[in-house]
Amino acid sequence: MGSAASAGIATSLQECSAADLQTYIGGLDAETQAKLQAAIGGAGKTPLNLLLHEDLTMKGGAQIWLTNCGLRLKEAGHNITFLLPEGSEIIPDCEAFAPVKTYSHEKSAADPECYRAEFTEYLKNSQVCVTLVRQKRDKYQNVRFMAECISQAGLKTFLVAKTGTPDASYEAEFYGGPLLKTSPPQCCTITIAEYTRKFIMDNFGIDGSYIQTIYNGTDTAKFKRTPEMAIEAKKRYPVPEGAFVVGSIGRFVPVKGQKVLLMAAKKLIESGKLPNVHLLMVGEGESKDMITEFVAANNLTANVSICEFTKEPFYVFEAIHVVAMPSFLEGLPNVLLEALAMETPCVASRIMGCPEVVVDGVTGYCFEAGELKDEATWDKMAEGCADAIAKIAALDDAGRKAMADAGKKMVFEEHDKVKTFQKILDVIQAKGAAAL
Repeated sequence: MGSAASAGIATSLQECSAADLQTYIGGLDAETQAKLQAAIGGAGKTPLNLLLHEDLTMKGGAQIWLTNCGLRLKEAGHNITFLLPEGSEIIPDCEAFAPVKTYSHEKSAADPECYRAEFTEYLKNSQVCVTLVRQKRDKYQNVRFMAECISQAGLKTFLVAKTGTPDASYEAEFYGGPLLKTSPPQCCTITIAEYTRKFIMDNFGIDGSYIQTIYNGTDTAKFKRTPEMAIEAKKRYPVPEGAFVVGSIGRFVPVKGQKVLLMAAKKLIESGKLPNVHLLMVGEGESKDMITEFVAANNLTANVSICEFTKEPFYVFEAIHVVAMPSFLEGLPNVLLEALAMETPCVASRIMGCPEVVVDGVTGYCFEAGELKDEATWDKMAEGCADAIAKIAALDDAGRKAMADAGKKMVFEEHDKVKTFQKILDVIQAKGAAAL
Protein backbone atom coordinates (compact mmCIF):
# COMPACT_ATOMS: atom_id res chain seq x y z
CA MET A 1 0.00 0.00 0.00
CA GLY A 2 1.44 3.40 -0.98
CA SER A 3 1.58 6.41 1.32
CA ALA A 4 -1.09 8.27 -0.67
CA ALA A 5 -3.45 5.31 -0.47
CA SER A 6 -2.72 4.94 3.25
CA ALA A 7 -3.56 8.59 3.85
CA GLY A 8 -6.81 8.33 1.92
CA ILE A 9 -7.96 5.26 3.81
CA ALA A 10 -6.75 6.80 7.07
CA THR A 11 -8.96 9.84 6.56
CA SER A 12 -11.99 7.58 6.10
CA LEU A 13 -11.05 5.37 9.05
CA GLN A 14 -10.91 8.38 11.34
CA GLU A 15 -14.70 8.33 11.21
CA CYS A 16 -14.76 4.76 12.63
CA SER A 17 -15.10 3.82 16.27
CA ALA A 18 -11.90 2.90 18.12
CA ALA A 19 -12.98 -0.74 18.40
CA ASP A 20 -13.80 -1.07 14.69
CA LEU A 21 -10.58 0.68 13.78
CA GLN A 22 -8.41 -1.68 15.81
CA THR A 23 -10.24 -4.71 14.41
CA TYR A 24 -9.56 -3.53 10.85
CA ILE A 25 -5.90 -2.71 11.47
CA GLY A 26 -5.32 -5.99 13.32
CA GLY A 27 -6.15 -7.95 10.19
CA LEU A 28 -3.41 -6.29 8.09
CA ASP A 29 0.20 -7.33 7.63
CA ALA A 30 2.82 -5.64 9.83
CA GLU A 31 4.16 -3.26 7.17
CA THR A 32 0.73 -2.04 6.14
CA GLN A 33 -0.26 -1.63 9.80
CA ALA A 34 2.74 0.65 10.40
CA LYS A 35 2.03 2.78 7.33
CA LEU A 36 -1.64 3.11 8.18
CA GLN A 37 -1.00 3.99 11.84
CA ALA A 38 1.41 6.73 10.74
CA ALA A 39 -1.10 8.01 8.19
CA ILE A 40 -3.91 8.03 10.76
CA GLY A 41 -1.70 10.04 13.11
CA GLY A 42 -0.88 12.56 10.40
CA ALA A 43 -4.06 12.69 8.33
CA GLY A 44 -5.42 16.21 8.17
CA LYS A 45 -2.37 17.70 9.93
CA THR A 46 0.21 20.08 8.48
CA PRO A 47 3.73 18.61 8.66
CA LEU A 48 5.92 20.50 11.12
CA ASN A 49 9.57 21.41 10.84
CA LEU A 50 11.21 20.25 14.05
CA LEU A 51 14.75 20.83 15.32
CA LEU A 52 16.13 18.27 17.83
CA HIS A 53 19.24 19.36 19.74
CA GLU A 54 21.67 17.61 22.07
CA ASP A 55 24.88 19.14 23.45
CA LEU A 56 26.67 15.96 24.61
CA THR A 57 28.71 13.67 22.35
CA MET A 58 28.11 10.42 24.23
CA LYS A 59 25.56 7.74 23.36
CA GLY A 60 23.56 7.05 26.49
CA GLY A 61 19.91 6.62 27.29
CA ALA A 62 19.02 10.29 26.73
CA GLN A 63 20.72 10.38 23.34
CA ILE A 64 19.04 7.16 22.25
CA TRP A 65 15.74 8.65 23.40
CA LEU A 66 16.31 11.75 21.25
CA THR A 67 17.12 9.60 18.21
CA ASN A 68 14.00 7.49 18.72
CA CYS A 69 11.90 10.60 19.27
CA GLY A 70 13.09 11.99 15.94
CA LEU A 71 12.28 8.74 14.17
CA ARG A 72 8.80 8.59 15.70
CA LEU A 73 8.14 12.21 14.71
CA LYS A 74 9.27 11.48 11.17
CA GLU A 75 6.95 8.47 11.04
CA ALA A 76 4.15 10.82 12.09
CA GLY A 77 4.82 12.86 8.95
CA HIS A 78 6.99 15.69 10.28
CA ASN A 79 10.28 17.09 8.94
CA ILE A 80 13.16 16.46 11.33
CA THR A 81 16.58 18.10 11.58
CA PHE A 82 19.15 17.21 14.23
CA LEU A 83 21.63 19.74 15.65
CA LEU A 84 24.52 17.87 17.29
CA PRO A 85 28.11 18.56 18.34
CA GLU A 86 30.86 17.25 16.10
CA GLY A 87 31.87 13.77 17.23
CA SER A 88 28.43 12.90 18.60
CA GLU A 89 28.09 9.12 18.72
CA ILE A 90 24.47 9.25 17.55
CA ILE A 91 25.22 11.06 14.26
CA PRO A 92 25.23 7.84 12.15
CA ASP A 93 21.91 6.71 13.68
CA CYS A 94 20.27 10.08 13.04
CA GLU A 95 21.68 10.48 9.52
CA ALA A 96 19.94 7.24 8.58
CA PHE A 97 16.60 9.05 8.44
CA ALA A 98 17.14 12.83 8.84
CA PRO A 99 19.60 15.63 8.04
CA VAL A 100 22.16 16.41 10.76
CA LYS A 101 23.76 19.82 11.36
CA THR A 102 26.91 19.93 13.49
CA TYR A 103 28.92 22.47 15.45
CA SER A 104 32.20 22.56 17.37
CA HIS A 105 32.07 21.90 21.11
CA GLU A 106 35.22 23.93 21.63
CA LYS A 107 34.12 26.96 19.60
CA SER A 108 30.60 27.06 21.02
CA ALA A 109 31.95 27.05 24.59
CA ALA A 110 34.56 29.75 24.00
CA ASP A 111 32.54 31.99 21.66
CA PRO A 112 28.81 31.16 21.40
CA GLU A 113 28.27 34.29 19.29
CA CYS A 114 30.04 32.69 16.35
CA TYR A 115 27.07 30.31 16.08
CA ARG A 116 24.21 32.72 16.78
CA ALA A 117 23.37 33.49 13.14
CA GLU A 118 23.61 29.84 12.10
CA PHE A 119 21.51 28.51 15.00
CA THR A 120 18.96 31.29 14.51
CA GLU A 121 18.51 30.24 10.89
CA TYR A 122 17.83 26.63 11.93
CA LEU A 123 15.31 27.87 14.50
CA LYS A 124 13.70 30.27 12.01
CA ASN A 125 12.82 27.30 9.81
CA SER A 126 11.39 25.29 12.73
CA GLN A 127 8.09 25.50 14.58
CA VAL A 128 9.49 23.63 17.60
CA CYS A 129 12.97 23.03 18.99
CA VAL A 130 13.44 20.14 21.42
CA THR A 131 16.66 20.30 23.44
CA LEU A 132 17.99 18.30 26.38
CA VAL A 133 18.99 20.38 29.43
CA ARG A 134 22.77 20.30 29.93
CA GLN A 135 25.39 21.92 32.13
CA LYS A 136 26.99 25.20 31.18
CA ARG A 137 30.24 24.86 29.21
CA ASP A 138 32.30 28.01 29.70
CA LYS A 139 30.09 30.69 28.05
CA TYR A 140 27.58 28.31 26.47
CA GLN A 141 24.47 26.69 27.93
CA ASN A 142 22.34 25.06 25.28
CA VAL A 143 18.78 25.87 26.45
CA ARG A 144 19.55 29.47 27.32
CA PHE A 145 21.41 30.05 24.04
CA MET A 146 18.62 28.60 21.90
CA ALA A 147 16.09 30.71 23.84
CA GLU A 148 18.16 33.84 23.26
CA CYS A 149 18.36 33.10 19.53
CA ILE A 150 14.57 32.80 19.36
CA SER A 151 13.94 35.87 21.51
CA GLN A 152 16.43 38.23 19.84
CA ALA A 153 15.23 37.32 16.35
CA GLY A 154 11.56 37.60 17.31
CA LEU A 155 10.81 34.06 16.14
CA LYS A 156 7.63 32.11 16.84
CA THR A 157 9.59 28.90 17.44
CA PHE A 158 8.47 27.12 20.61
CA LEU A 159 11.24 25.69 22.82
CA VAL A 160 10.76 22.36 24.60
CA ALA A 161 13.44 21.57 27.20
CA LYS A 162 13.61 17.95 28.37
CA THR A 163 15.44 17.21 31.59
CA GLY A 164 16.40 14.21 33.67
CA THR A 165 18.15 14.30 37.04
CA PRO A 166 18.55 17.91 38.25
CA ASP A 167 22.11 19.11 38.75
CA ALA A 168 23.23 21.39 41.57
CA SER A 169 24.87 23.69 39.03
CA TYR A 170 21.66 24.31 37.08
CA GLU A 171 19.99 27.72 37.03
CA ALA A 172 16.45 28.91 36.28
CA GLU A 173 17.52 30.08 32.82
CA PHE A 174 18.43 26.49 31.92
CA TYR A 175 14.69 25.84 31.57
CA GLY A 176 13.81 28.51 29.04
CA GLY A 177 15.96 31.59 29.47
CA PRO A 178 14.27 34.79 28.19
CA LEU A 179 11.33 32.78 26.81
CA LEU A 180 10.16 32.24 30.39
CA LYS A 181 9.35 35.96 30.51
CA THR A 182 7.07 36.09 27.47
CA SER A 183 3.33 36.04 28.04
CA PRO A 184 2.50 33.24 27.86
CA PRO A 185 5.98 31.64 28.08
CA GLN A 186 7.19 30.50 24.67
CA CYS A 187 8.73 27.41 26.22
CA CYS A 188 7.96 24.46 28.44
CA THR A 189 9.93 21.83 30.31
CA ILE A 190 9.32 18.09 30.24
CA THR A 191 10.67 16.15 33.22
CA ILE A 192 11.13 12.39 33.53
CA ALA A 193 9.88 12.28 37.12
CA GLU A 194 7.57 14.27 39.35
CA TYR A 195 10.49 14.74 41.75
CA THR A 196 12.32 16.75 39.09
CA ARG A 197 9.25 18.86 38.36
CA LYS A 198 8.89 19.77 42.05
CA PHE A 199 12.64 20.44 42.33
CA ILE A 200 12.49 22.99 39.51
CA MET A 201 9.42 24.66 40.97
CA ASP A 202 10.84 24.82 44.52
CA ASN A 203 14.39 25.86 43.62
CA PHE A 204 13.84 28.18 40.67
CA GLY A 205 10.32 29.50 41.23
CA ILE A 206 9.13 28.45 37.77
CA ASP A 207 5.36 28.14 37.36
CA GLY A 208 4.45 24.46 37.49
CA SER A 209 1.87 24.88 34.74
CA TYR A 210 4.76 25.16 32.27
CA ILE A 211 6.44 21.99 33.52
CA GLN A 212 5.03 18.59 32.64
CA THR A 213 6.12 15.16 33.86
CA ILE A 214 6.20 12.51 31.17
CA TYR A 215 7.86 9.38 32.47
CA ASN A 216 10.53 7.57 30.55
CA GLY A 217 9.06 4.64 28.70
CA THR A 218 10.29 1.10 28.31
CA ASP A 219 9.61 -1.36 25.53
CA THR A 220 7.10 -3.50 27.37
CA ALA A 221 6.77 -5.87 24.41
CA LYS A 222 10.26 -7.20 25.15
CA PHE A 223 9.62 -8.01 28.78
CA LYS A 224 7.24 -10.93 28.86
CA ARG A 225 7.95 -14.17 30.65
CA THR A 226 7.89 -17.42 28.65
CA PRO A 227 8.76 -21.05 29.53
CA GLU A 228 11.62 -20.88 27.02
CA MET A 229 13.01 -17.78 28.73
CA ALA A 230 12.98 -19.53 32.11
CA ILE A 231 15.00 -22.45 30.71
CA GLU A 232 17.53 -20.14 29.06
CA ALA A 233 17.85 -18.01 32.22
CA LYS A 234 18.89 -21.06 34.27
CA LYS A 235 21.56 -21.86 31.69
CA ARG A 236 22.95 -18.33 31.63
CA TYR A 237 22.71 -17.63 35.35
CA PRO A 238 23.01 -20.79 37.44
CA VAL A 239 22.47 -20.07 41.13
CA PRO A 240 22.39 -22.36 44.19
CA GLU A 241 19.21 -24.39 44.57
CA GLY A 242 16.82 -22.78 47.04
CA ALA A 243 18.59 -19.42 47.05
CA PHE A 244 16.72 -16.11 47.30
CA VAL A 245 18.29 -14.27 44.39
CA VAL A 246 18.79 -10.50 44.40
CA GLY A 247 19.74 -8.92 41.08
CA SER A 248 21.96 -5.91 40.51
CA ILE A 249 22.13 -4.68 36.91
CA GLY A 250 24.10 -1.67 35.71
CA ARG A 251 27.48 0.01 35.62
CA PHE A 252 29.87 -1.03 38.37
CA VAL A 253 30.63 2.46 39.67
CA PRO A 254 30.61 3.89 43.23
CA VAL A 255 27.49 6.00 42.68
CA LYS A 256 25.43 2.86 41.97
CA GLY A 257 26.10 1.59 45.50
CA GLN A 258 27.22 -1.97 44.76
CA LYS A 259 29.32 -1.95 47.95
CA VAL A 260 26.23 -1.07 49.99
CA LEU A 261 24.42 -4.05 48.47
CA LEU A 262 27.32 -6.36 49.35
CA MET A 263 27.25 -5.01 52.91
CA ALA A 264 23.49 -5.65 53.02
CA ALA A 265 23.96 -9.26 51.89
CA LYS A 266 26.58 -9.81 54.57
CA LYS A 267 24.16 -8.47 57.21
CA LEU A 268 21.37 -10.77 56.00
CA ILE A 269 23.64 -13.80 56.24
CA GLU A 270 25.28 -13.00 59.57
CA SER A 271 22.00 -12.01 61.25
CA GLY A 272 20.28 -15.17 60.08
CA LYS A 273 17.44 -13.11 58.50
CA LEU A 274 18.14 -14.49 55.05
CA PRO A 275 21.11 -16.90 55.07
CA ASN A 276 20.21 -18.20 51.60
CA VAL A 277 20.53 -14.79 49.91
CA HIS A 278 22.47 -14.79 46.64
CA LEU A 279 23.52 -11.69 44.69
CA LEU A 280 23.53 -11.87 40.90
CA MET A 281 25.59 -8.83 39.91
CA VAL A 282 25.55 -8.08 36.18
CA GLY A 283 27.65 -5.30 34.67
CA GLU A 284 31.07 -3.85 34.00
CA GLY A 285 32.95 -0.83 35.29
CA GLU A 286 35.59 0.64 37.55
CA SER A 287 34.19 -0.92 40.73
CA LYS A 288 34.51 -4.51 39.51
CA ASP A 289 37.81 -5.07 41.33
CA MET A 290 36.35 -3.65 44.52
CA ILE A 291 33.40 -6.04 44.26
CA THR A 292 35.65 -9.03 43.69
CA GLU A 293 37.93 -8.08 46.58
CA PHE A 294 35.00 -7.47 48.97
CA VAL A 295 33.48 -10.86 48.12
CA ALA A 296 36.77 -12.65 48.78
CA ALA A 297 37.59 -10.73 51.97
CA ASN A 298 34.15 -11.34 53.49
CA ASN A 299 33.72 -15.02 52.57
CA LEU A 300 30.83 -14.29 50.20
CA THR A 301 32.04 -16.39 47.27
CA ALA A 302 29.15 -18.85 47.60
CA ASN A 303 26.64 -15.98 47.87
CA VAL A 304 27.67 -13.75 44.98
CA SER A 305 27.85 -14.30 41.20
CA ILE A 306 29.55 -11.61 39.11
CA CYS A 307 28.53 -11.68 35.45
CA GLU A 308 29.25 -9.66 32.33
CA PHE A 309 27.08 -6.80 31.09
CA THR A 310 24.17 -7.97 28.94
CA LYS A 311 21.89 -6.38 26.36
CA GLU A 312 19.27 -9.02 27.20
CA PRO A 313 18.36 -8.20 30.81
CA PHE A 314 15.08 -10.12 30.67
CA TYR A 315 17.03 -13.32 31.33
CA VAL A 316 18.41 -11.72 34.49
CA PHE A 317 14.94 -10.70 35.65
CA GLU A 318 13.76 -14.25 35.01
CA ALA A 319 16.57 -15.64 37.18
CA ILE A 320 16.02 -13.42 40.25
CA HIS A 321 13.41 -12.73 42.92
CA VAL A 322 14.05 -9.01 43.40
CA VAL A 323 16.09 -6.17 41.89
CA ALA A 324 18.13 -3.99 44.27
CA MET A 325 19.32 -0.48 43.45
CA PRO A 326 21.04 1.11 46.48
CA SER A 327 22.18 4.12 44.46
CA PHE A 328 23.41 7.47 45.72
CA LEU A 329 22.21 9.31 42.60
CA GLU A 330 19.42 8.34 40.18
CA GLY A 331 16.73 9.99 38.11
CA LEU A 332 14.24 7.30 37.20
CA PRO A 333 16.36 4.29 36.19
CA ASN A 334 15.11 2.17 33.32
CA VAL A 335 16.25 -0.97 35.14
CA LEU A 336 13.45 -0.49 37.66
CA LEU A 337 10.85 -0.11 34.91
CA GLU A 338 12.14 -3.18 33.08
CA ALA A 339 12.15 -5.25 36.27
CA LEU A 340 8.61 -4.27 37.16
CA ALA A 341 7.45 -5.02 33.61
CA MET A 342 8.89 -8.50 34.13
CA GLU A 343 6.91 -8.92 37.35
CA THR A 344 10.03 -8.54 39.51
CA PRO A 345 9.66 -6.52 42.76
CA CYS A 346 12.30 -3.88 43.49
CA VAL A 347 14.12 -2.33 46.42
CA ALA A 348 15.75 1.06 45.89
CA SER A 349 17.16 4.13 47.61
CA ARG A 350 14.50 6.67 48.48
CA ILE A 351 15.89 9.30 46.11
CA MET A 352 14.55 11.40 43.24
CA GLY A 353 12.20 9.44 40.96
CA CYS A 354 12.73 5.99 42.48
CA PRO A 355 9.85 6.18 45.03
CA GLU A 356 7.47 7.05 42.20
CA VAL A 357 7.76 3.50 40.84
CA VAL A 358 9.05 1.56 43.87
CA VAL A 359 5.99 2.07 46.05
CA ASP A 360 6.34 0.71 49.58
CA GLY A 361 4.39 -2.49 50.03
CA VAL A 362 2.94 -2.28 46.53
CA THR A 363 5.74 -2.78 43.98
CA GLY A 364 8.63 -3.15 46.45
CA TYR A 365 10.28 -1.13 49.20
CA CYS A 366 12.47 1.96 49.41
CA PHE A 367 15.08 2.70 52.07
CA GLU A 368 16.85 5.87 53.13
CA ALA A 369 19.95 6.84 51.15
CA GLY A 370 23.23 8.17 52.45
CA GLU A 371 25.88 10.36 50.86
CA LEU A 372 28.48 8.83 48.59
CA LYS A 373 31.31 10.75 50.29
CA ASP A 374 30.07 9.91 53.80
CA GLU A 375 31.08 6.28 54.38
CA ALA A 376 29.85 6.52 57.96
CA THR A 377 26.26 6.46 56.62
CA TRP A 378 26.79 3.42 54.43
CA ASP A 379 26.21 0.91 57.23
CA LYS A 380 22.82 2.43 58.03
CA MET A 381 21.97 2.43 54.32
CA ALA A 382 22.99 -1.23 54.06
CA GLU A 383 20.76 -2.02 57.05
CA GLY A 384 17.81 -0.41 55.29
CA CYS A 385 18.57 -2.25 52.07
CA ALA A 386 18.81 -5.56 53.95
CA ASP A 387 15.48 -4.96 55.71
CA ALA A 388 13.76 -4.14 52.39
CA ILE A 389 15.07 -7.34 50.79
CA ALA A 390 14.02 -9.37 53.85
CA LYS A 391 10.47 -7.97 53.68
CA ILE A 392 10.02 -9.23 50.14
CA ALA A 393 11.63 -12.58 50.95
CA ALA A 394 9.14 -12.99 53.83
CA LEU A 395 6.08 -12.61 51.58
CA ASP A 396 4.01 -15.70 50.87
CA ASP A 397 3.19 -16.74 47.30
CA ALA A 398 0.03 -14.63 47.20
CA GLY A 399 1.89 -11.58 48.50
CA ARG A 400 4.66 -11.91 45.92
CA LYS A 401 2.15 -12.39 43.13
CA ALA A 402 0.21 -9.30 44.19
CA MET A 403 3.43 -7.26 44.19
CA ALA A 404 4.48 -8.67 40.81
CA ASP A 405 1.07 -7.92 39.31
CA ALA A 406 1.04 -4.37 40.69
CA GLY A 407 4.47 -3.60 39.23
CA LYS A 408 3.58 -4.94 35.82
CA LYS A 409 0.27 -3.05 35.79
CA MET A 410 2.00 0.23 36.70
CA VAL A 411 4.62 -0.02 33.96
CA PHE A 412 2.24 -1.14 31.23
CA GLU A 413 -0.23 1.65 32.06
CA GLU A 414 2.11 4.56 32.87
CA HIS A 415 5.54 3.74 31.44
CA ASP A 416 4.93 1.95 28.17
CA LYS A 417 7.29 3.35 25.52
CA VAL A 418 4.58 3.78 22.89
CA LYS A 419 2.27 5.61 25.30
CA THR A 420 4.94 7.93 26.72
CA PHE A 421 6.27 8.80 23.26
CA GLN A 422 2.73 9.65 22.20
CA LYS A 423 2.47 12.10 25.12
CA ILE A 424 5.69 13.78 23.98
CA LEU A 425 4.40 13.89 20.41
CA ASP A 426 1.12 15.44 21.55
CA VAL A 427 3.02 18.27 23.28
CA ILE A 428 5.32 18.90 20.31
CA GLN A 429 2.50 18.77 17.75
CA ALA A 430 0.24 21.08 19.76
CA LYS A 431 2.99 23.66 20.29
CA GLY A 432 4.09 23.38 16.66
CA ALA A 433 0.59 23.86 15.31
CA ALA A 434 0.26 27.04 17.38
CA ALA A 435 3.52 28.36 15.92
CA LEU A 436 2.48 27.88 12.27
